[in-house]
Amino acid sequence: MRVSRFLLVVAGMIGVQACTADSTGHPTTFTNPPLAYIRYINAVSDTFNMDFRAIDQVEFSQPFLNVAYRGLGDGNFQGWQAGSRHIRVFPNMSITTSGVAVDPLVVSQVLIDTTFSFTAGQYYTIIHTGQYRAGGVKAKLWIINDAQPAQGSGIAVRVLHAGANQPNVDVWVTDGAAALAGAATISNMSFGTAQAYQARALGATNVKLTNVGDATTAVGSASGYTMGAGTVGSTLADPLGGSGVAGTIATAFIFGPSVTGSKAAAAATASVVWFMDKQPPRTTSP
Repeated sequence: MRVSRFLLVVAGMIGVQACTADSTGHPTTFTNPPLAYIRYINAVSDTFNMDFRAIDQVEFSQPFLNVAYRGLGDGNFQGWQAGSRHIRVFPNMSITTSGVAVDPLVVSQVLIDTTFSFTAGQYYTIIHTGQYRAGGVKAKLWIINDAQPAQGSGIAVRVLHAGANQPNVDVWVTDGAAALAGAATISNMSFGTAQAYQARALGATNVKLTNVGDATTAVGSASGYTMGAGTVGSTLADPLGGSGVAGTIATAFIFGPSVTGSKAAAAATASVVWFMDKQPPRTTSP
């Protein structure tokens, strides 16, 4: 009897949380405002982990916290209320030096303070790139409106150069099995440029970087950077994107080495990190 009463109380509480009543006693429901979808990537090679926040409102403004160099904010794309939004980026507050917390005056510094107008239904990649030390490319937010292609029977990939301290490179997108020959997929790619999405058949997909005009001298890993194969979906589990799963859309981000002696996550050389832009279509019922 006590259990039944408890369940009735819980059910009543859930009902209160799900809806409210207007002045006439009729229930009202809430709907989401128009949303844009954003993600944050830390490509700053010479400073702390980052906190990316909206400061104009809390609702529909998921922050991206403690994002390391070459890292993606938690959850990939998040729904933000569309319209003009006020954004600030700070050093992460959990930073320590030799186990001692950094001075609050340091972590309270505003590194970026800007507004941007996001369009409902659109996807945006926000790349915090550049450097804060003297002599480097001035840090900024590079905001890309992601025009993702339609999902098909293969995959779609692009390459984006986010490394402010990385010189131009030749980029080769292959299956990684054969020696490089002929023309590079992207010749002389420079910082701040992004390739349009390219369709590829299912199968191993590898990005290699070489010096401009030199197919034999690798930049970063000599074997290149391979996208994971992913996991094909079933009626019990949705697929996970990868080179072997139809409908996958992904970007290979080029980063430069982290600056020696800085608090950026260690990266001895240039590198490529794959991030999923869109997962394959679901195979389970929502």
